[in-house]
Amino acid sequence: MCMVDQVFALMGWIVAFGVVIGGVIAGIARFVERDSIQYDMTFLWEHRYTLEELELVRDK
Repeated sequence: MCMVDQVFALMGWIVAFGVVIGGVIAGIARFVERDSIQYDMTFLWEHRYTLEELELVRDK
């Protein structure tokens, strides 16, 4: 097998591995984002703080 063929085969494996790893990371990120948003909404609904209590009101 020629050296050029080996280089292209290696590059193909690297790209394939990168795509798989990228997909796994994207899936985990989407799960964490969705789960944390649900948790935040549950927290806010159960505690119902005012804007003043959360210190989100700007001083005039």
